[in-house]
Amino acid sequence: MNNKIIIVGSTGKLGAKLLKYTNEHSIPINAISCFSNENKIIKQKTVYNIKNYFVLSRLKDQLKFFKFIQKKVKIIYFLDYGSLSLKYLDHFLKFNRNSIIAIANKEMIIAGGSLLQAKIKKTNNIFIPLDSEHFSLFNSNINKNNVKKIFITASGGPFYFNKKINLNKVNTNKVLSHPKWNMGKNNLIDSSNFINKILEIYELSYIYNIPLNKLDFLISKEAFIHSVIHYEDNTISINSFANDMIITLIKPLSYIYKIKSKPLSQNYLTINNLSMEKPLDKRFKIFKYQKKLMKLSHSEQIKLMIINNSAHKLYLSNKLKYNNIVKYIMNEISNNQNDSSLKSFHAILKFINLNNHYYNTNV
Repeated sequence: MNNKIIIVGSTGKLGAKLLKYTNEHSIPINAISCFSNENKIIKQKTVYNIKNYFVLSRLKDQLKFFKFIQKKVKIIYFLDYGSLSLKYLDHFLKFNRNSIIAIANKEMIIAGGSLLQAKIKKTNNIFIPLDSEHFSLFNSNINKNNVKKIFITASGGPFYFNKKINLNKVNTNKVLSHPKWNMGKNNLIDSSNFINKILEIYELSYIYNIPLNKLDFLISKEAFIHSVIHYEDNTISINSFANDMIITLIKPLSYIYKIKSKPLSQNYLTINNLSMEKPLDKRFKIFKYQKKLMKLSHSEQIKLMIINNSAHKLYLSNKLKYNNIVKYIMNEISNNQNDSSLKSFHAILKFINLNNHYYNTNV
């Protein structure tokens, strides 16, 4: 029986969490990779007794990794950041069928779009989205014809529930201090200004083939509710679980191992946990542009991700004010209206490389 497991992005927060769990439960990992954090990945290799590791910023390791994933793999995790990992998944799909593909990399899912979902389905692989919002819909019977609306939720980040804060005057430490989640800087910035919810709506649309005009988000402070489905027959389903990413991370393992879930606290059905509200706070510029963002084409969505990444760099280097991040993104998209037809992974990756080069050289 083949139980080979690979983790792409093992040195990040999710990768470290998953490795700790698999080690505690004697689940062997066959290979791990990172982009450039060689010191940490060598430590992980030693501590967890993992035979194969790859530092993908090095060309020789890229070539070795391409060859490694040609062999049969049962589970491959993508816990890294950035859309360029799409090239590894494209290669993986040429050689693997009936495998489990678990992805927490939103840039990769958006870049791959409907083409990625079609390729996974065509090769009889199982796709499990690991972001809590999309994972919460995994067991639901949803399609574009039986839903009126799907809402994902946001916790509100560091600012939403503090109405006295002037977003023109917040400092970086506040922006990077999320009340619920421990994330990297890019995700923390996106969570604070709700760009992450726009990206997650794009993801949801591709994963479940639901039109963007049927998708939106609500605020749920305790992050216990992750999604709400309003079906065409006017029944409503609320999908919730404790805000612990280990719940989503171990789901792929349950296909080959007997996994015991932790019991829920007896008081989880509280008013606070089940509280939701429609976001109406005009301090956040994302709401001014939300209708336009829901009409972006696939290539424009990819460009938004790339521009957003350049905005992070500008902000963190004090070249862009925090409350101008969203405006900067929208201005750049408006200035680049040329659409591109992205009908292959090759075309997608070429488009990403060209735009990455442009925005990296202009940061």
